[in-house]
Amino acid sequence: MRCLIADDHPLMRQALAATVRGAWPAVQLLEATNFPEAWTMAAQQPDLCLLDLAMPGAAPEEGVRRFRALAPHTRIVVMTGLEDARLAAQLDRIGIDCLVSKQLDPEALLAAIKAAMAGRPIDAPSAARLPPRQLEVLQLIAHGMTNKEIAVRLGIAPATVKVHVAALLGNLGASNRAKAVAQARSRGLV
Repeated sequence: MRCLIADDHPLMRQALAATVRGAWPAVQLLEATNFPEAWTMAAQQPDLCLLDLAMPGAAPEEGVRRFRALAPHTRIVVMTGLEDARLAAQLDRIGIDCLVSKQLDPEALLAAIKAAMAGRPIDAPSAARLPPRQLEVLQLIAHGMTNKEIAVRLGIAPATVKVHVAALLGNLGASNRAKAVAQARSRGLV
């Protein structure tokens, strides 16, 4: 198997390489530190690409779209620290195999990679997780707490709670708190 690891952070590339090597000891690893290098490596038609969404050389969507065009048969696992439901939908339309949070633990990341390699759909809860603070806020919302009650419980400002609520609504693709809780329950998040 040939795997391209495209990330501009050396430590992230090393950690990903160790994860991939642990599952596929004979893997041939390729590395890129920006989108132009990843596009060049696409000519080698890797079986798998672990592609950082925020790299130098291109806007995220443009970078992924061009890589997909250059390597149409490569399994693409996009990794991001961003929590943006709109961007996730755009990437899905481009034809990536999986979008994962950089906050995933190595076991969950490996499970997502294996599912992508097998062409299996990936459950939203295992493929993308809410940041810990958003998950705490969501769980308190599910218990019927108001923003003010959540602020007191977590020891943060009510305005900060509002920011977390707005972010988790976007991440879950929900238009209000009740829909967010319903969405989270259907995904096993609460």
